[in-house]
Amino acid sequence: MVSAHGLPHIRKQFETAIDQVLDLWGETKSMSDLMSSFTHVRERNSQEENQVVAFSEDDQCHKVMLDVQEFKSGDVKVRVEDDKQVVVEGRMEKEEDDFKSMKSFYRRFNFPGKVNLEAVTSAISSDGVLTITAPKISQDAK
Repeated sequence: MVSAHGLPHIRKQFETAIDQVLDLWGETKSMSDLMSSFTHVRERNSQEENQVVAFSEDDQCHKVMLDVQEFKSGDVKVRVEDDKQVVVEGRMEKEEDDFKSMKSFYRRFNFPGKVNLEAVTSAISSDGVLTITAPKISQDAK
């Protein structure tokens, strides 16, 4: 979706997507803490279709917000492939008693046009939301 509003707009999209997942699973929503309600769903149903993703684009960059909450204590890697793809991989190992389990995910995002490989940034917020910013290469820079 195209937006000149940037991050606030994409955050609203992200929250709307969370709301849809909560509706799908019949989860009671806490409007004061939407992420807590969503965490309860993800703990019980961690399928990929419940992993919330939101996209935004303006003249300067592409932004992706991705739920990685359950991987915050594990390993989340973001890398750029080609000149328009960003790959996100997450991996987490858990040990309880004598049992060891591993969760992982792999997501690939293709962007129209070219992105500046050296300027792609990512950050994980305290509530487990990964934000990736992929600046575009302008026509003038080619």
